Amino acid sequence: MKARWAAVVVALAAFACAFSEAATFRVVPDQTRVGFAVPPPGIGLEQGHFDLTWGKIVLDPERHAGSIDFVVDAGSINTGWDLRDAFLKSEWMFDVQRYPSIRFHSTRLAFEGARLVGVDGDITLHGVTRPIRFDVTHIECGADSVNGRDGCVALVTGRISRSAFGMSFAIPLVGDEIALDFAITAIRVLDDREAETPRAQ
Repeated sequence: MKARWAAVVVALAAFACAFSEAATFRVVPDQTRVGFAVPPPGIGLEQGHFDLTWGKIVLDPERHAGSIDFVVDAGSINTGWDLRDAFLKSEWMFDVQRYPSIRFHSTRLAFEGARLVGVDGDITLHGVTRPIRFDVTHIECGADSVNGRDGCVALVTGRISRSAFGMSFAIPLVGDEIALDFAITAIRVLDDREAETPRAQ
């Protein structure tokens, strides 16, 4: 139940380290992964990911400014077990018929020097919006060896309480705290329209 919204954040950070002018990035869906882990009873973790994401990053490294918008298709949840996926999509959990997307919008970017290290923002999940903080743990930027386009890869982490979003089914049998992790690839675009995310539904 996480969202690699943080991944977008990471891409921004990487950009800040490698570029000196304001720019816009588009998250590459098939090279981006949003994962989550939930502690079940006993030892171990229940893990999964979302297969479909979009993201737009606008960054001005000189001013330590920018914005991040990240969208996850809640219906693309994948735990490797169709029966469990169907339950997670149902009204008992994500209720994807009513709330088909998970959305993140940044409100503040945190830097250490020129490096982006964290992103604060609002996440909307299951029809509820709450503040969240993501930590940027790794960033690399440069030219793609295949197409020569400038881009960044980033790793981001965060945590949410699912009960805070009205998803309290089976607590405490299934954990309340959800660990989120994002691995994101984003490429630089010259036209902002290339990076637009789907509108809220």
